[in-house]
Amino acid sequence: MISEEPTPAIKRGHNHTPAQGHDVYPGRRVTLDDIATASGTSIATVSRALQGSPRVASATRERIEKVAEELGYRANVAASLLSSARPHILGLICSLGRELHVRYHSGILREAQRKDFRVVVESVDDPRDVDRAWESLLQVRTQSVIAADSSLVSQRYSTVPTVLIDQQAPRDDIDLITSAHESGMHEAMTLLRGRGRRRLAFIEGPPGPTARARQTAFIDACRSVELDYVTLPGGDDVDAGFLAVRAGLPAGVDALVCYNDQCAHGAILALLKDGLVPGRDVLVIGCDNSALASSRALALTSIDPGGVNGW
Repeated sequence: MISEEPTPAIKRGHNHTPAQGHDVYPGRRVTLDDIATASGTSIATVSRALQGSPRVASATRERIEKVAEELGYRANVAASLLSSARPHILGLICSLGRELHVRYHSGILREAQRKDFRVVVESVDDPRDVDRAWESLLQVRTQSVIAADSSLVSQRYSTVPTVLIDQQAPRDDIDLITSAHESGMHEAMTLLRGRGRRRLAFIEGPPGPTARARQTAFIDACRSVELDYVTLPGGDDVDAGFLAVRAGLPAGVDALVCYNDQCAHGAILALLKDGLVPGRDVLVIGCDNSALASSRALALTSIDPGGVNGW
């Protein structure tokens, strides 16, 4: 939703620049007609000038822009986009309670601004609200939708052009953006082997395509650099990593690779509780390169998602 700020107004019938702060039109926004009256031009000229049209002389455009600014004019962006024959509107469905989705959100907004697209965002925390979020996006004539993971893809609105950020798409007609798990895991395993580690444990994530992709990349990387490995049940939060380690590490494990940084944080706390020193007795690596990993308190080595983070 686009909120509009109250704007000052002027008396009609004057062709000079108005003083700011005179609320002559209480209860309504300043219009193109008001700007035209104040600047001594037509509504069509004002409209073209505010859109940056080359058909308006630079001096006239500057005068109109100055009047609009001093009046406190705010364009009704929603109305403009909805009335356009081809509105440049993208939809983003994500869960802003998840740090990785916040990063996607920031990158998408940055790129959309460069390409002159508007982005309408729907944050979904309950799977039952997915179709409702899609419906809200389509009501504002969204041209296509970006879903931050496969759980946010709607089957009801399958004809809408969709881009998915995940490891696997539920339909063939969906464009897919994946993370570089293979190269990241290979680099991490090479690092661990160089540090003298020989037996690794991977703490798994929750069921889903991302967890499967990370685990597969881990196994392939271990085999490629000839490291022994085991996998342990886990999850995607601090408790999952903590409980996985507290359940007991297999004999000889000298390094942990965790599904994400939150899981790694829990594993580190469990190692400390068991009297082990993370980084010396057991090396720990997370995934996602989150703010938690880069904090001074944790300073965790983490595998970056790759292409997604480079937006």
